[in-house]
Amino acid sequence: MRRILVTGAGGVGGINFVRALKSTFEDIYIVGTDYHYHYLLLSPVDERYKTPRHDDPNFIPLIRSIIKKHDIVFVHPQPEVEVEVLSQNKDSIPAKMLVPPPDVIKVARDKYLTYLKLKERNVPVPKTFLCSSEEDIPDLVNKLGDKAWIRVRKGAGGKLSLPINTPEEAKLWVKLWCIKNIVTLEDFIVQEYLPGRDLAWDSLWYKGKLIASYTRERLAYIFPHVSPSRITGTPTIARIVHNDEVNRVAIKAVKAIDPCPSGFYCIDLKEDENGTPKITEVNIKAHTTLALWSYAAVKALRMDPIFNIPYLYLKLGLDEDDEVIELGTDIYPEGLTLIRHLDAGVILLTPQEERIRVL
Repeated sequence: MRRILVTGAGGVGGINFVRALKSTFEDIYIVGTDYHYHYLLLSPVDERYKTPRHDDPNFIPLIRSIIKKHDIVFVHPQPEVEVEVLSQNKDSIPAKMLVPPPDVIKVARDKYLTYLKLKERNVPVPKTFLCSSEEDIPDLVNKLGDKAWIRVRKGAGGKLSLPINTPEEAKLWVKLWCIKNIVTLEDFIVQEYLPGRDLAWDSLWYKGKLIASYTRERLAYIFPHVSPSRITGTPTIARIVHNDEVNRVAIKAVKAIDPCPSGFYCIDLKEDENGTPKITEVNIKAHTTLALWSYAAVKALRMDPIFNIPYLYLKLGLDEDDEVIELGTDIYPEGLTLIRHLDAGVILLTPQEERIRVL
């Protein structure tokens, strides 16, 4: 019986991850943790523990005690903030993990540091400027033309992002959130606006080798009307695309961030007006729907369990790499569309318009 711990198990990504593992492994016992007790009740784990937030000094000691109590052999942190704190404390965690080292995470979690690292390695990225003073903002915006994109250096779900048309809009946006003490001026970056397709490249690596990846185009987000930028994080509609240039650029980006990657590296890209994909951020955790695509592939499309990426990830994390083959890029069928929404279930739509119920 494999006994594993999933942190952030009450979030959408955590629930997807647990569901994907249970769809393939028969001999698995999953303990889940989350700081939000009520969401944790939704998770199909075998046992649940409410924890404090990742930045609470009691978080790591509690994780250690849960590991010892349940003889946990592997820990999967789903939220990026918990990937970071567990990586920082990896030597004191009495179980295996497959997470990047702290120095890699420090760069990946900061969009400006990511931009600098990728630009240095000649990876295509949008022009990006750091806000250092309010007086600099008009000049930064003017350098980017008629339209720009403003966002904060850290955070998910399009946090505090906004497409802007004038320097005045940018100044007011920054001032609003600084007045509210949500962030500081130095937390903002101004970037080139990219009008093309919104793409995601999800991948699993092991000891410097790419094990599996796929690319999807985000076609619609959940409740976009609640966000001024129309981006709210996880998509409700996404379609598999095969694109050699996206594969090339994304692989180069991962290697620029981490010369010997292991674990999940999930890349966000936008295309410019010429269709050239540029990297907007590098995530060092599984994207929210990565495990959902895996679950759909195995349960609805009846694909072999090797196409279940969380299954491969756990095998590698437990040093069972002799049973894992390198699948490479574009592992899911081109044109396949995944449609999901709150309380509405999940379906797959094939290129031939066949509807397949997943959940």
